[in-house]
Amino acid sequence: MLSNLARGLAMGMIAVFIVLAAGTGHAAEKLNQDVSVAVLPFEVNAGDDLSYLKDSLPELLSDRLKEVGFKVVAAEEVGRKIADKGYTQFDPDKAREIALLAGAQFSVYGSLNQIGENLTIDARLVDAYAKDTGKKLSVTKQGLINLLPAVDALVDRMRMDLLRMDIVSEVDVEGTKVLDKEVVLMRMTMQKGDMITAKAINTALKNVYDLGYFDDVRVRVDDVDDGKKVVFVVKEKPRIQAIGVRGAKEIDSEDILEAVSTKKGSVINPKVLSDDIRVIREMYRKEGYYKANVTQEIEDAGAGIARLTFVIDEGPQLYIEHVIIDGAKQLDPDDIKDVLALKERGWLSWIDDSGVLKEELLDRDASAIMAFYQSKGFLTAKVGQPEVDIKDDGIDVIYKVWEGDRYKMGETTFTGDLLDDPSKLLQVTKIDELKAEDEYFDRLILQKDISALTGYYNNYGYAYADVGVKLDDNPETKIVNVVYNISKHQRVHIRRVLIEGNTVTRDNVILREMRLADGDQFSGEKLKRSSQRLTNLDFFEKVDIAPVPTGNPEEMDLVVKVKDKATGKISGGVGFSTYDGVFFGGEISERNLFGRGYDVGFNGQIGGSTNRYTVHFTNPHINDTDLGLNTEVYKRDTEYSQYDVDRVGGDVQFIYPIGEYTKLSWGYGLESYEITNVDDDASRSRDDEGSHLASKVTGKAIRDTRDTFRDTTSGTRTSLGMTFGGGPLGGTDDFIKYVGEFEWWQPVFEQVVFHSKFWAGYLQENLGGGDVPAAERFELGGVYTVRGYSNYLITPTEGPNSDADVGGNKAFYTNLEVKRPISKELGIVALGFFDAGNSWKETEEWFESVKRGGEDEPSLGLYKSVGVGVNWYSPMGPVGVIYAYALDDLVDSKVHTVELIMGQQF
Repeated sequence: MLSNLARGLAMGMIAVFIVLAAGTGHAAEKLNQDVSVAVLPFEVNAGDDLSYLKDSLPELLSDRLKEVGFKVVAAEEVGRKIADKGYTQFDPDKAREIALLAGAQFSVYGSLNQIGENLTIDARLVDAYAKDTGKKLSVTKQGLINLLPAVDALVDRMRMDLLRMDIVSEVDVEGTKVLDKEVVLMRMTMQKGDMITAKAINTALKNVYDLGYFDDVRVRVDDVDDGKKVVFVVKEKPRIQAIGVRGAKEIDSEDILEAVSTKKGSVINPKVLSDDIRVIREMYRKEGYYKANVTQEIEDAGAGIARLTFVIDEGPQLYIEHVIIDGAKQLDPDDIKDVLALKERGWLSWIDDSGVLKEELLDRDASAIMAFYQSKGFLTAKVGQPEVDIKDDGIDVIYKVWEGDRYKMGETTFTGDLLDDPSKLLQVTKIDELKAEDEYFDRLILQKDISALTGYYNNYGYAYADVGVKLDDNPETKIVNVVYNISKHQRVHIRRVLIEGNTVTRDNVILREMRLADGDQFSGEKLKRSSQRLTNLDFFEKVDIAPVPTGNPEEMDLVVKVKDKATGKISGGVGFSTYDGVFFGGEISERNLFGRGYDVGFNGQIGGSTNRYTVHFTNPHINDTDLGLNTEVYKRDTEYSQYDVDRVGGDVQFIYPIGEYTKLSWGYGLESYEITNVDDDASRSRDDEGSHLASKVTGKAIRDTRDTFRDTTSGTRTSLGMTFGGGPLGGTDDFIKYVGEFEWWQPVFEQVVFHSKFWAGYLQENLGGGDVPAAERFELGGVYTVRGYSNYLITPTEGPNSDADVGGNKAFYTNLEVKRPISKELGIVALGFFDAGNSWKETEEWFESVKRGGEDEPSLGLYKSVGVGVNWYSPMGPVGVIYAYALDDLVDSKVHTVELIMGQQF
């Protein structure tokens, strides 16, 4: 390729010099000759304010001529010659005479005329050795500010005439067949109006060749009426008739061909091919093939076409085998590795990509190591640039650390604008607790304290509060004191709340979730809560609330930027669970109907042990008030272990918030149901066989402080509810039912979250007495209560000589879980759990150990299990696989249970 380039450049240069010699005579020689010019006075026909130009214009013109290489006769010498002759006005003969007397080859004179805003320089260039009247030159510009550009334009015209240089009239390309010549012209350095020089043509020729599309480039210069036409004659490289990949096994060839820039039908370009090889190598690196070798083969098929083949030697797939913390002496390297994003290869690598080297995370991990050390008291710790050692059998990632001295926590003090006594500010911060516990300094706690203090001041309206920190460390005692310096600045109010980006959701739906309104005092906590509430609506792809200055330091605007997302749903499919078996389900719903926040939908399920159909409608804010309404109509047919229940009913619920996190709900429900197919060995259910009418009112209080409603990581949810059935409400079912539930989420470390749930229920007779209905009794077991036991199997039995289920009037269960995402991109979460629960009848006490047909009574009166599972939020809906091991004996229940759920919430 280099020989072709050298040959092309040489031939191009020869062509340039031949053309210049033939077309311009002695132009090449003229370029190096000194050309002398005598600048004569110019008349100034303008206002008095421009009269100064009579002396300065010749001087300016002389300076510009000198700058471009002309020899200019000194103004004093020209002045003496004119004075000797007594000339006050000039014509071509006088100008020629002065030029000869001054020893110049040319002279120039003329006038500057102002007409309105236009300035016109009319000049005449006279050859001292010619007999003609010279050449008239004229330049017009608008405004005095353009006087200098006008002089420069005049100098350019003079240079063209005096040096007899040719001007580019047109630039063209010949010889392209596949490549559009406009592609070349767009990147051309030579343009119409440029002066033709050997250097300019040589530069343009080299740039054309460097495009990479041509084997040969030549230049031809043709004479045209208004200058010279410069033609670049090119010979294209072969056109690619076919592209293939050889040796690719781990990456599909079609994916490779789609990723590269070279396409079938294009011209071979070495630069583009080089980039394509780099792209393919990067694709293999991301898959762990760091030693993959990629080359190219070009087979010339003649007639200007070729076949291109990318040849790949994949080599071995390499993983991170060792992460080495070089220099870690006072801290355990395994503890440091826990904070890294890059992990050594493990048994879950095929799921979570652990062990795959993602080079963009190297610097992130170096920063994480630094932060970890500083959280353990190492104020002066340093971490070097990560090193990657790619070996034949694996990859080592090496981080070099210099630990330095370790400091314990000293005193915590506050300076600056203090809103409260320092003792109260210490209740906001946590770093002072390290001194009480004789612990090491922790920069992570320091950062959290800065955020907490800033938020504390924000909540008092000081939106621009600054919290600075000074670390007073003593190298001798190895103790560091912390000084917080606080500047509160001015208190700020909200001028306006502005909504942007919503195309579906109405402004009022957004504004009613905001905890800051026009005129309110700024509060960081309310700003955070507003963002949280808008996010929990699940109407938007993103929510961003940005404070915007107004020019008044005591006011700000809040700009709420949202992006609506699809909230409608039409779905259908096949599901499976180990209890229900195969079932068919579908749903039509809209969670933000008309952009008003209405939730309406229909869903159904057919098959397995349950058939159900539900229609619901929810208006969370009636007429934009705090009062909400929820209605539901349903039909449910369920097969229990000893009987079937067919239900048809509906209910109406009202919801009203009490405070920020608590809601009250109350309502009325009416349900007609029938108990059928009662087993011969069933107990109480036999008495309830037949038709029933349940008339009931419900009341519930719910307090919910979760950070998000999905993928919760912190917060609690508490609910207390009561259902009153029958009595004065009529119907066949008389009962009072109490249910309480408490859930707690708490981050443990890294991405691991601890989740606990405690649930209890109690059922009693109504005021009028009578047995409570079997359909309301408590039966536990299954993936929604106590995993590891069959659905509804944890229930009291009739007596010592009968295993007939009777259902409990009281029940309790708990779920203790740890969860960790193993692939956020795919929505896969792993979990481990411990479950325990039981239900008891009237003659049994809470937590009483009662034998339920197994060999032993459960300890603590609870049936317990442990297990692990994986949840996947798939495009088809949630999918779950759970393995549970039952720790207690229960009749008809297996010790080992695998539960599979598809296509429904779990």
